[in-house]
Amino acid sequence: MSTDTVVGRRLDRKRLTRVRESVVAVLFGDRVGLALFLGCACLFALFWRTTILITDTYTLANGLYSLSNGNVFLTEAVYGPSLDTPGTEYYRGNPIARNYGAIVLSLPFWALLEGLGAVVDLRIGIVALWSLGLLAFVVTLGRHLDSETVVAGGSVLVLAVFGLNVALARPLDSASTHLYALQLFHLTVAAFAPVLLYRLVRRMHTSRVGTLTAVAFTLGTPLALWATVPKRHVLTATVVVAVAYCLYRSRMPTDGVLMRRPATFRALAYALVGLYAWVHAPEALLLAVVLALVDVPTAPENSPRTLLLVAVAFGLSLVPFFVTNALVAGSPIRPPRLLAVAGSGGGSGSTGTAAAGSGSGATSTGILTVLAPLFTAIEPVVEPLLLLGGELLVGAQAIVSQPSELYHALVRSGYTAGTVDLSNEEAVNLSLLESAPVLLALAGVVASLRGRRRRPSIPSRILSGPRVVDIFAILLLLGVTLQYASRLPIHAQITVRYLFPLYPLGIYLLIRLPVLRATLAENYRLFAWTVAGSIAVGGQLVVVVVALTTNGLGEAFQFHALLSLAVAIPLGVWAVAGSSDGWSGRVGAVLLGVTTALPALFGLLTAVEYYALGDTHALPMVRALGELLPLL
Repeated sequence: MSTDTVVGRRLDRKRLTRVRESVVAVLFGDRVGLALFLGCACLFALFWRTTILITDTYTLANGLYSLSNGNVFLTEAVYGPSLDTPGTEYYRGNPIARNYGAIVLSLPFWALLEGLGAVVDLRIGIVALWSLGLLAFVVTLGRHLDSETVVAGGSVLVLAVFGLNVALARPLDSASTHLYALQLFHLTVAAFAPVLLYRLVRRMHTSRVGTLTAVAFTLGTPLALWATVPKRHVLTATVVVAVAYCLYRSRMPTDGVLMRRPATFRALAYALVGLYAWVHAPEALLLAVVLALVDVPTAPENSPRTLLLVAVAFGLSLVPFFVTNALVAGSPIRPPRLLAVAGSGGGSGSTGTAAAGSGSGATSTGILTVLAPLFTAIEPVVEPLLLLGGELLVGAQAIVSQPSELYHALVRSGYTAGTVDLSNEEAVNLSLLESAPVLLALAGVVASLRGRRRRPSIPSRILSGPRVVDIFAILLLLGVTLQYASRLPIHAQITVRYLFPLYPLGIYLLIRLPVLRATLAENYRLFAWTVAGSIAVGGQLVVVVVALTTNGLGEAFQFHALLSLAVAIPLGVWAVAGSSDGWSGRVGAVLLGVTTALPALFGLLTAVEYYALGDTHALPMVRALGELLPLL
């Protein structure tokens, strides 16, 4: 072999290494981010059931089936009893789906599954993909820890788990690849949410704090439970965290691989909002308004060049939204979900004869005639804003007039009419706090405010990156609550899924509290062992209690609800005390660990037993565990 050949191969290897490192840096930030993504994806697959949980999914699956056959309208009820399922709208007699953004972006996953099914049994193919992901996680983690023992031991364990899954495998319906593609797409997007939160907090504080934040978000909220359900909720959470990350980067000096200017991250934040409108326009509108309200007044500069860049990025990101609406709804600005209310109002104007008499009337009519083109031009922008403002106002009125409804949605669910599942009269809809008890640590804001009172400061228009994101998170949290306050509580939510953005926002605001951050940073090992022990040992105790003392699904859910509140209350008291020193910090780490583990336990039992959905788990070993664990 010539010297030139050897040198050429070394250069190719170095070039390949640089490309790989650049891809990791852009998508995941660093090796820890890559490990988080792989670990989350493998974890979420444990919750994957290859059937329908929410009936709206029938419409999405039929929409993907039609689109894969070249039709934007629904053509055949391959999934569900008919095309007339929740989420279906009609335009000129043609049935259409919603969330076309999710449908279109699921097409590559459908093509992947179709190709996989052509060369191997689909069940074995999915198991193989999951095992490869788990192996990649083990290798990445081992290299990060610089431990060959982790790599070798983990690889052997992965091989054993793969063999177990193959031995337990049953045939998988290869005709349902459209449903599987939707689930796999949502799983992939959901796995990026903890990664983005890690990257945001790592840049604000440290890599360790960022990792602990990602763990708290992944295990301490219902993220894993909803990751494989084709609903918009995990997509919303990921977009919200991504926008917060871009907003922060737009206020800091750039050191990225691709983006050299902070203004580029600013434009990317708006572009993400525009793309999300392709999935759910009303929530995207709220997100855009909050982003603009926070970004523009606090920006270091608002030069015409920068604003033009932002406007162009936002406009281009809306192109898929406009094109899809024009194809399926006949109007580029009217998404499919608004067709149901399109004909509910009256005409846009009235006709009649002009009044005779004073000249002031004629003058007014003349002014209106001159300004008519302007009104027509701004109507597409003003009308959605008026609708959003009305929705927020109705939400505020609902909070004032019926505060108990919001209490049941946020704090204690119980056996109220709004939280009872209408299909079986079971109280299976937990509140926000019951679903994520770790969020009660936000009570630590009291201690933080006490400290700030002793250190007064002069406010400035040019805020730091963290402060800008803090304001964005608080305003969006309030906005989402107001947007849905008039409809809460709703049945068939399980974990207040309509308020799903509150979970990542709450975790972020939690870690921004100095007491919480110091406690986790100083007692991270105790926190980690508490989480692991609560799941491994506490999980067995929970299973025994549920099996022996509960009668039915509603009682099981309410047991989890009361258990979460019982642990959350001491956590809230500790957070208000505001001390992270000595034994107080260790107590706080234990309470944070237990409250982080409880939602993970609830999610696992929900996927494996409570809502096993006919033991349709994608991974055979999870199905086998469910068959061995008949609790109810």
